[in-house]
Amino acid sequence: MADIKDNETSVVPGEAVGTVAAQSIGEPGTQMVLRTFHSAGTASVVVSKGLPRLIELIDARKRPRFPSMHIYFDKGISSKYEKVREIWRMLEEVRLSSLIKGFDEDLRSATLTLNLDRDKLALYELTSRQIVAKLAKREGLQASAEGDIVKAKINKRESLKSTRTVFVHVLKSAIIGIVGISKAIIQQSEDGTFFIVTAGSNLEEVIKISGIDATRTYSDDPFEVNKVYGIEAARNIIANEIMQTITEEGITVSFRHVGLLADTMCSFGAIKGAGRHGIAGNKESVLARAAFEETVKHFINASVFGERDMLRGTAENILIGKQITLGTGRVRLSVRKSDIAKLSKK
Repeated sequence: MADIKDNETSVVPGEAVGTVAAQSIGEPGTQMVLRTFHSAGTASVVVSKGLPRLIELIDARKRPRFPSMHIYFDKGISSKYEKVREIWRMLEEVRLSSLIKGFDEDLRSATLTLNLDRDKLALYELTSRQIVAKLAKREGLQASAEGDIVKAKINKRESLKSTRTVFVHVLKSAIIGIVGISKAIIQQSEDGTFFIVTAGSNLEEVIKISGIDATRTYSDDPFEVNKVYGIEAARNIIANEIMQTITEEGITVSFRHVGLLADTMCSFGAIKGAGRHGIAGNKESVLARAAFEETVKHFINASVFGERDMLRGTAENILIGKQITLGTGRVRLSVRKSDIAKLSKK
């Protein structure tokens, strides 16, 4: 979190902080590169960067394109590679399709024959017996192994289509790992301790694993953080991710503006985007909603349901040419009757 002094957060009463924040974030956003960045090399995970990531955060999209986690360990484990590797084996979701060289489908006998890849089995420290045991847990399926060949047979074949569907599900079935984590990479920090970076996120299941430090483990998916830790934690994730995305593009924006945006997005007790499906679309004022997007729809709905606009906000007063309650528009002068009487006598 950015370190801000008290005097740096002060504003003049009546200042249009929302407009200034929107300007401060929106204008630099037009300079950001339209690309999805990923680190070079084989030992990397793909992550969203730049403008696509900024849009993803501000629109509060429930399914980020490339969610990621940074997993940290307890002090007794973080410096021991072998123990970290043991946990790594529990994280990465390994599907059966990634452990085979090829397969053969016999639709008549409803039998799927798999040719296992020994190198892949050795990498994840798996055996053909473990795979057979996993497949045998599926209802209506028998599995057996001979060397590197595994056969899965459906007990009751109903149709060619249903048989083919079962085969597809078998190939996609997870053998080990946590659902949602497609890749996990062990990395070493400057102080010699190890941590894991993942492609995909499942914070709820990861923090259940013994040895993982739940207080430092980080997911960049705000909705997942909200589910596990609550709305305040999700607010921090949104603010930090927006700041990090902007900073990586070489752009400087004060945290005050980003913090205000994150506060507004989470002020309802749930995460809402800044667009027409979130904050802008839920405004009380009909004119304010119509000024943002889908003008005709909002006017038609307002007329059908007999809505009234009390003109309490900024956008709707600008539309009708009325003075807004910001800046000098917030000032109201009053004169005492006794003073008026004195002036009239003069």
